[in-house]
Amino acid sequence: MRNRTNLALSALLGTVASLSVTPAFADGIETPAGGAVQMGRSGAWIARADDPLAAFVNPAAMVRNPNGVHLGSHLMFRTQCFTRLGEDGQPLAASSTFLAPTSPLCAEIAPFPNPQLAATFRIGRRFAVGLAAVGPHKHGKSTWADTVSAPNKFGLTVPQPSGARYMLLDDDAVLVYPTLSAAVAVRSNLSLGAGLVWGIAKYGFSNMAAVTGDASTFSNDMKAQINGFDGFVPGFVLSALFSPTSRLDLAATYRYSDAIRSKADLYAQSNYYDSKGQVNTAGILDPANITDVKGAASFKFQLPMEARLGVRYHHPRYQSINGAQAWLTKHQGAARDGMSEDLFDIEADLTWSHNSAVENIEIRLAEGTQLNVGGTTAPAPLNADVARNWRDVFGARVGGEYVVIPDFVAVRAGGFVETKGVDDAYLSLDFQQAMKAGVSAGATVRVAMVDVTVGYMHTFFGTLDNGGKGAVHGLSGDPNAGFRTPQVINGGRLTGRLDEFALGVTAHF
Repeated sequence: MRNRTNLALSALLGTVASLSVTPAFADGIETPAGGAVQMGRSGAWIARADDPLAAFVNPAAMVRNPNGVHLGSHLMFRTQCFTRLGEDGQPLAASSTFLAPTSPLCAEIAPFPNPQLAATFRIGRRFAVGLAAVGPHKHGKSTWADTVSAPNKFGLTVPQPSGARYMLLDDDAVLVYPTLSAAVAVRSNLSLGAGLVWGIAKYGFSNMAAVTGDASTFSNDMKAQINGFDGFVPGFVLSALFSPTSRLDLAATYRYSDAIRSKADLYAQSNYYDSKGQVNTAGILDPANITDVKGAASFKFQLPMEARLGVRYHHPRYQSINGAQAWLTKHQGAARDGMSEDLFDIEADLTWSHNSAVENIEIRLAEGTQLNVGGTTAPAPLNADVARNWRDVFGARVGGEYVVIPDFVAVRAGGFVETKGVDDAYLSLDFQQAMKAGVSAGATVRVAMVDVTVGYMHTFFGTLDNGGKGAVHGLSGDPNAGFRTPQVINGGRLTGRLDEFALGVTAHF
């Protein structure tokens, strides 16, 4: 029974590991653009930073902008598919009684609206303050099926446990970063900014564990779900904006966030599959197979810090327009506006994310935690960290804008590329950390004091493929094997793509 108990814990540990990438905002974890204007430029925006989202991205820019309020959202359509492979590089079945599935397993990911809200206010000519509430640029809930249809050894198509089950089944998290920022113009061409970030995370995840200690079969698999909440993830952002000439802007930002620390509630269902590999509907609802423990575990995950550098050239409009907006002229030359003052601009940004700080997820079980497996209980192990071994991620973004009709219509486009954030041997389903590249486009129409912006971006994800030779082993109930399964659970191939649309409204005053 001790073996079963320790394997029950493995479900908890796997789901905790899923949290590790969901809430972070570093470049190697998400695609690079949050905001409709930013999306249209593929995130090449820190030197421009001319709407209220500057409070979150580059606070130093707030003192060069008019007062403003922004409300926007992205609608994200993501596809992610996984093929489990054996160490021979061939598709792997749930057990010897089945043939391997002939097609990849794809997650069910509903279109996700990712909102942004921000406001900035000038205080005289030299100071500005701002407030923003922004979520990480990532899809919302995803579900990986617990069974797939595939042939058995008799050639009949029947359900069998999915190859993704030991990695991830459900992923549902909400994270926002309320940010309070301030900026000061040290000189007319140099401004500095800083923001305090209060992260708030709520999450729930589930996966399966190989209770028998053998990941080549589904015997006595257990499904476990964790739910947690961290109401205070402190962080800060620092930035500078310098204009050596009237046409050139240089920007730098640095962002740091403390670790996510939280208690996690555990809900587990043992004997999840019947002898045929189908969901044991009655058995998993039997109280003898259910574990429900509040505050069963604590965990810690250090979010990676990040830094960005940007350079922007903007070409002024030689022929000024008639009747500049009152909301701009009232700031007496201290505020800028690219749609009325420039013909075009182009920006290039370099990014770095310290993902290598994430070597593992720290997991600690409360002493005395008991798990139910078939009507009996046994203690769970106290320490079971999860390896991640991420890499630092470097990126480049290029984007620009052309003002078609001054103070009325502008169009923009951009592209980006980011390096791979993990070795293929450590691929996971919670997020695709392969090499990324993307293209985008967008437009803004101004009506009086209001800008209405639309944007589109497509992100290409490289393939992570370890040929079945993964490096992640599930936990087992065998203390002689270090409580690890002899088989790797992440051998396989992971692919994905992302399409997203954005709509944003900014009011200037």
